[in-house]
Amino acid sequence: MSDPFLSLETLLTHVWDRLDRGVAESSDPFRFVTLATMGEGGPQARTVGLRGADRTAGTIEVHSDLRTDKVRALGAEPRAEVLLWDAASQIQVRLAVTMTLLRAEGCRWAGIPQIARLNYGTNPAPGTPIEAPEVVTRTPEQARFVALSGEVRRMDVVSLSHDPHRRAIFKGSRGEWVAP
Repeated sequence: MSDPFLSLETLLTHVWDRLDRGVAESSDPFRFVTLATMGEGGPQARTVGLRGADRTAGTIEVHSDLRTDKVRALGAEPRAEVLLWDAASQIQVRLAVTMTLLRAEGCRWAGIPQIARLNYGTNPAPGTPIEAPEVVTRTPEQARFVALSGEVRRMDVVSLSHDPHRRAIFKGSRGEWVAP
């Protein structure tokens, strides 16, 4: 495989290809990503599954239960950051995104496997104090599902495998090399 850090154009294509692979392959390092938001008590980070990437539109997508802290946080402050890390290639990608909450649509819900739908129907609601883990039940409900569509405003890509490290910042299709 050739080095994607040889040109900005090649690097941008490589990152979007990796995002596509993260969506398509459950074992890819870019499948489970860190989503950071700003909640009432300050920054909050959690792992979410990457469910969509559209390089033409410049968006990524993750899914959530509508009743979670991350959805409340994004309702108040839609700016967030998504962190992706591939230990094997030593590549870190940070995506500064503006999230839009997309309520459940029939076509989007239909594309979610039955087993994954269980994540959008826990009782009681996520974050509710409980006496024991066994009291939680899961009944999928389309009304509890929300897609979080992130418009990528900025992409920060770093390679730790190069000596010295390499870093590029992209805003849309425009990129520039920056000191790591």
